Amino acid sequence: MKAFNMVCNYLIPNLSPVSRFFASNTKNLAHIERDCWSCLKRINCKTFICECGKIQSVSPHVNYFELFNFLPKMDINLRELARQKRTLLQSFHPDKFVRSSAEEMRISKLTTSFINDAYKVLSDPISRAEYILTLNGNECSSKDVPITDPLFLNEILEMNEQVDELVDWIKQDTPSDKIQCRIDDIHQSIATQWDDELDNISKFTEKEDWKSAQESIGRIRYYERLKQRLKDLIPEFSKRGLSIPRDLRGDRTRDIL
Repeated sequence: MKAFNMVCNYLIPNLSPVSRFFASNTKNLAHIERDCWSCLKRINCKTFICECGKIQSVSPHVNYFELFNFLPKMDINLRELARQKRTLLQSFHPDKFVRSSAEEMRISKLTTSFINDAYKVLSDPISRAEYILTLNGNECSSKDVPITDPLFLNEILEMNEQVDELVDWIKQDTPSDKIQCRIDDIHQSIATQWDDELDNISKFTEKEDWKSAQESIGRIRYYERLKQRLKDLIPEFSKRGLSIPRDLRGDRTRDIL
C-alpha cells in the first residue's frame, strides 16, 4: 500500500492517492462510479485503490490517454509516456501480489497487460492517431480508406521504382557510394513526406476533421511500406558497409526528442 501511495503522490501531487489515481481530462468521468470488488463501497471510476486498501481494476471508462494522464491528442511527450509506463509497471507488477488474494493477483495481471497495450498504441504515431479517431466514434480503419489522388499515387510509384532500382544495383555490384546516395535520397524523401503527413494528422484531429485525418493516415501507411522495403534490405546494406539511418535500425530517439 505504501508503494501505491508513493506512486500516486508522484504522478498527481495535488490529489489524494487513495481517492484518485488518474488526473483525467474527461470531465464526465468525475460522475461515474462503481463498486469496490472487496468492500462494495461506491468509488469513482478513476479510483485505483479503495479506502479499504484493495487494488481496483482499470475502469472501462478510462482510456489509454487518461491512463498516462495525457490529453487525447497527437502531440504527447514520449519520454514522459515511457517514464509513466515504467512507474506504473513497477507498482502494479504481479510479483508484488504473490502473497495477496487471488483477485488482487488477477487484477494486477490485467492491469499490467492494459498498461503495456496502452503504451504500445500511444508510442506509435499511426496507432495513436487511429485510437484518437476511435475515441471519437470513427471505427473505420484507415487501411480501408481508398487513396485516389493521382499525384500522390504517382509519387509512390516513382519511389517504389527507385527502391526496385536500388535492389538491382545491389545485385549488380554497383559502387557503394552510388548505392549510399540512393539510400539517403529515398530515406530523406520518405522522412520528409512522413513528417508532413504527421503534421496534417495533428491538425486534422485538432479540428475534428476525421475524414481528412483518416485519409492522411492512409497516405502515411504508403510511406511506412516504403520504409519497410528499405528495412528488408538492411542485411545487404550491412554487407556493403553502408550507413543505415537510425529509424531504419529501430532507433526511436528521433521520435522521442
